[in-house]
Amino acid sequence: MSLKHAILGFLSFAPFSGYDLKKAFDNSVQHFWPANQSQIYRTLAELDEQGFVKKEIVERDERLDMKIYSITKAGRSELHQWLTSPLPERDEREPFLIQVYFSGLLTDEEVLNLFNQKLKETEERLAVYETVYQMIQNTPPSIEDKRAIFFSILTLEAGYINTQSIAEWLESAIARIKNKKYKINIGNS
Repeated sequence: MSLKHAILGFLSFAPFSGYDLKKAFDNSVQHFWPANQSQIYRTLAELDEQGFVKKEIVERDERLDMKIYSITKAGRSELHQWLTSPLPERDEREPFLIQVYFSGLLTDEEVLNLFNQKLKETEERLAVYETVYQMIQNTPPSIEDKRAIFFSILTLEAGYINTQSIAEWLESAIARIKNKKYKINIGNS
């Protein structure tokens, strides 16, 4: 996914300043697509050059002028084209799995330390998903479109289910290593 399209997606809901876009990222998609302030501002400048957004400068007496961005017709067209196009296959590299693959070179104690640390990180990520979900449940949505809300929360659901699956796999692997039952659990095995 490109940051460019994520920004266009947010701007399709409402005009935003760069600062407000950062808050929108942090309060909605951060669990799978974090963005820092400088990336957002740099991308907004590129989108402006490409004619996908227009910028309105709001003068303020005691502070710097504020730039408010809104999506243009060309920006909506670009977003629609991207949303309806298949994405290229992504790189599926997972450094932890390389560690697992070669863990036969370690003692069981060393492997258990590795797996327990990964399980702790995974449980922390699950807690973040649960916190985001509770925040969503307790905050009235700023978007009126229930269908749009449904699709945005599907991303949280996918992250939670995938992370929960990894936690279950780690717990199973830890138990098998502790019990020295080096049996694989794929399909009907």
